[in-house]
Amino acid sequence: MALNIQIDQQKLADFCAKWGIASMAIYDTHIRENEGEIIGEVTDVMYTLLEGVRSPSYLGGFFDMEDEISAIMGRTVALTSRDTVERNSSHRHFREYVESMKVIYAR
Repeated sequence: MALNIQIDQQKLADFCAKWGIASMAIYDTHIRENEGEIIGEVTDVMYTLLEGVRSPSYLGGFFDMEDEISAIMGRTVALTSRDTVERNSSHRHFREYVESMKVIYAR
């Protein structure tokens, strides 16, 4: 399924290299299964860091990271690590997120 947005893959790859990201995916209810259409004003993006890379803190660049990916995607992004999503979701909800997510970057 193709998404209804264009993402400059080189900019995305550069962003991921800069922040030590191994993979990124759009998840939650923001993808209509049949059309690949992203709905809503804020798009949830889950990321996984490369082994040994620490997630930036709110004071240590996280908001810069979120602003950068929003600019690359041309929409407001709510960025969350996969670990955080898994820790704060029920097993059923996390499984649904993983089953419905659309990978936009994988190293």
